[in-house]
Amino acid sequence: MIIQLVVPSSAGEIVRLSVHRGVLCKSSSFFQNALKPEWTTQEERVVNLPEDFAGTVSNYIKWLYHDKIAIELYQAGDDKIEKKAEEAEKVFCLLAEAYIFGEKILDTQYRNAAVKAIHDAQMSSHWSMGPESVSIIYEGTLSGSPVRRIIADRFAHSAYDDSENGYGWMQFVDGYPRDALADAIKLLLHLRKSDGRPEPGVESYLE
Repeated sequence: MIIQLVVPSSAGEIVRLSVHRGVLCKSSSFFQNALKPEWTTQEERVVNLPEDFAGTVSNYIKWLYHDKIAIELYQAGDDKIEKKAEEAEKVFCLLAEAYIFGEKILDTQYRNAAVKAIHDAQMSSHWSMGPESVSIIYEGTLSGSPVRRIIADRFAHSAYDDSENGYGWMQFVDGYPRDALADAIKLLLHLRKSDGRPEPGVESYLE
C-alpha cells in the first residue's frame, strides 16, 4: 500500500510525497501507530504533516529506502573562513531539522543517523554548529538530549578566543541560545575539575 504524506513546501505550496506503508512503518513509532491496520480503511491513505517541510520529510523518505542521510556534507577546502562558516551552517541546519523530525516521529534509528551525520559534518567542514542550527536543536529537544551533548562537548573542547581571526567563536557566541551556553559552561567547569578528558566519540551520543 502506498501512503501519501501531505506537507507544505518552503514556498507554501502543498506537496504529496509517496512512500510504501511497510517502509514508512519500519522504525517510526509515530507512523506505526498512525497507520495501524485496524484504524485505517482503504480510503485513508493520507497522513497530514502541516508543521513539517517537504524537504525535511523527503530526506527522511530517502533515508528509509537507502539507509543513508541524503544531505551532502560540506568539504572544507581553500574557502575563506566566512564562506566556510556559511556553507557548513547550511548543512548543520538541515541535519538539525532532520534530528528534530526524528524526534517528532519517534524514530530512534533516524535520530542516531542524524547524530552520526552531524559528527561527520563537523569533521568534514572543520567547523562547529552555529547559532541558527543550535537554536533549531534547542527549540525542538529537551534537556539531556544526545544532540545537545554533542553541542556542549564541542564548545567545551574546541571553543577559544579567536577574535584575532575576525570570524569564529567570538563572533558568534552572543547568538547561541542561553541554554546552550549554560550547558557548555557547566561541562567546561566539570572538565576543569577533572583535569579534562578527551572529546567523546560519536558512539557515546547514540541511543
